[in-house]
Amino acid sequence: MKLPFKTLDDVDYAGKRVLIRVDMNCSLNPETKVITNDSRIVAMTPTLRELSKSKVILMAHQGRPGSEDFISLEQHTVILRKLGFKATFVDDIFGNKAKNAIQNVEVGHILVLQNVRMFEGEMKQAPVEEVSQEPIVQELYPLFDLFVNDAFGAAHRSQASIVGFTAVLPSVAGRVMEKEIRVLSKVIAEELHPWILVLGGSKVKDKVKIIGKLLAMGRADNVLLGGLIGTLFLIANGTIPNEYGAPIKGFQEVLGIAKELLEKYSDVIILPEDAAVERDGKRVECEFGEIAGDPFLDIGYKTAKKFGKTIRGAKVAFANGPMGYFEKEEFTHGTVEVLKAIADCNCITVVGGGHVSAMAQRMGLLNKITHISTGGGATMGFLTGKQLVLVDALEAAAKRMDA
Repeated sequence: MKLPFKTLDDVDYAGKRVLIRVDMNCSLNPETKVITNDSRIVAMTPTLRELSKSKVILMAHQGRPGSEDFISLEQHTVILRKLGFKATFVDDIFGNKAKNAIQNVEVGHILVLQNVRMFEGEMKQAPVEEVSQEPIVQELYPLFDLFVNDAFGAAHRSQASIVGFTAVLPSVAGRVMEKEIRVLSKVIAEELHPWILVLGGSKVKDKVKIIGKLLAMGRADNVLLGGLIGTLFLIANGTIPNEYGAPIKGFQEVLGIAKELLEKYSDVIILPEDAAVERDGKRVECEFGEIAGDPFLDIGYKTAKKFGKTIRGAKVAFANGPMGYFEKEEFTHGTVEVLKAIADCNCITVVGGGHVSAMAQRMGLLNKITHISTGGGATMGFLTGKQLVLVDALEAAAKRMDA
C-alpha cells in the first residue's frame, strides 16, 4: 500500500544529525520503579540500527506528571546499551546542557534526552502550528537536519514533541510507525466475522467512546469487558454498587454513556459473570453478590473460561488492556487466559497496549499473535477510522518537502 507520508526510504540520513521521537513508555514495578518490560524499546531497534550512520538524538516520554511511572529515562538508556547501542543520557531537554551534548554527538552514537514530559508545555494539546512554537521545538530544531517520528503509541496526541517538529524540519516516519500503519490498515480492510473486541485496563473515558464508535460501525460482533472498563459497565448494569467506581476518572460523566450502550447493545456487550477479590491479602473467587466491598481485582475463573471460548470462535480478535490488576501475580489469571485464547485462535489477532503486550511477551506468545501493536489509544482510534494527528502532520510535512 502507498503511504501518505515519507519514510526513511525517502531521505538521505547518513552523517546527518537526526532527532527521533520514539515511544518507549515501559511498564514498571510500582514499588521499586524498575522497568519490568522493555518490549517497546526492543520494538524500535530496527529504526535505530538503520540510523547507525547518523548522529541520533532520542526523545521520549515515560508516564505523566503525578503518575507512579513518571520517571527519568536513565534506565531506558542503560537498556539501550545492553542491546548493543552506544547510548548516553543527558539530564536535560532543551537547555544549554542538552544543546551542548547534541552538538557533540558522533556518528553511530545515540544521545537520550530527559523525559520530555518533565517540560510542562509537553502536556499541552493544540494544533501543529501552535505546539510548534513551544520552547522545546524552537530551541532544538535549528540543531537538526531531520526529524523521524517512530512513536506510534502517541500518534493520537497533538503535542509538541509528537507533531511540533514536523512544521519546522524535514520529517518522516520510522519503521515502527510505518509497520503499524501498514498492518492495521490491512486488518481493518478485512471483512471477517465474528470480530471480537476484548477491552480491559483503565483510561475508561476514551474506551467508552471507542466502544460506542465500533458498535455503531457494526465492526464488533462481541465486546468482552474486564478491568476498570468492565467495572464501569457492571455498575451501569446494577450488578455492583457505585462505590466501585471510585478509581474511575470522570465516573459520573461516563456512567450514563455506559447505561445507554448497554440498553442499545445488550446482546453484543458481554460482562464478567464472577469476580476475584482481594480478601486478607489473598485472591478469593466469588459471585458478585458476595464481593462485600472487597477490592475487585480480576475477572473470575468462570468469566475467564467464557471469554476464552468466545475468543477461540473468532475470525478477528483484538485485545487491549488487562482484565485485572495484573501487577499482583495472583490477579493475572484473567489476562493470561484471554491471551492464551488469542494465541490459540485460528484467526487474525492483534494485541495492543503496553501491559498486555508485555504479558504476551512474558508468556512466550509473540510468535502466535498476528500483530503486537505498540499503541493503545492510537491503535484503538485507528480501528474506528479516526485519522491520527501524527499521520496528518507527517503528510503535511511530505507535501512541504516535495514543494
